[in-house]
Amino acid sequence: MSEERTTLYTARVSAGKNTFFIDGKQAKNNHYYITITDSRRQDDGTFEQKKVIVFQESFKNFREKITEVCEMLEKLYDVKRDEEIAEARKTNPRAFMKWETEEEEKLEKQFKKGLDMESISKAFGRSSGALLARLERLGLIQPEASGE
Repeated sequence: MSEERTTLYTARVSAGKNTFFIDGKQAKNNHYYITITDSRRQDDGTFEQKKVIVFQESFKNFREKITEVCEMLEKLYDVKRDEEIAEARKTNPRAFMKWETEEEEKLEKQFKKGLDMESISKAFGRSSGALLARLERLGLIQPEASGE
């Protein structure tokens, strides 16, 4: 009777067309290892899978390097995002700011009065796309209307 490998922990990460499965396992010799499987659906409905195996003697170094790379890229993303927001606020001063209840009520009133989106956009300091998204969320327009 042969012993099988034991899965001790499983995590799943969906990332667009890819799904990553991260498994903590115990081998037949009782050593531990991690498998990271990248699974991608193909056009014919089958799945292409690629696997990385990290053995227990490399866990600490692997975790440190993954953490280091993620933290560095997150900082770069934050800087880029801040720059994008600053650029958007040059033309729309309230871009990416939270909507207040009073602001939503005012938007609803102006929309129901039939004011044009450009005028409302300027008055609110937000893009017309942001206004359409908020009107949709408030149930004042249908989702397909926001694509016009």
